[in-house]
Amino acid sequence: MSNKLRMETVARLRELIAGMERDLGLDALSPTQLDVLYVVRLLCDSRPGAVAETTAIRSHPILQTMSQPTFHRALRVLLDQGYVAPATNAKAKRYVIGPRARDS
Repeated sequence: MSNKLRMETVARLRELIAGMERDLGLDALSPTQLDVLYVVRLLCDSRPGAVAETTAIRSHPILQTMSQPTFHRALRVLLDQGYVAPATNAKAKRYVIGPRARDS
């Protein structure tokens, strides 16, 4: 596959994702916040009853280049807006998908 075709494919995928984010009501979130939310979702969906620990979230390939302060700001917004929630019956720094994103 040529680079031109790859770039066109990525552009079409990005266009599709942006439309899906709008449909889910996620278009108000920043790209950083979306990345953190997606990683939490991936980790929580990995097995029934799974929670996302801060260290696992931070070490995910999607977030490897994100600074710690940026990560914590994005996580705080997601917590405040109900997209992510603290895990119940778990130690601190463990999260689940919040009520606002549960069915998304």
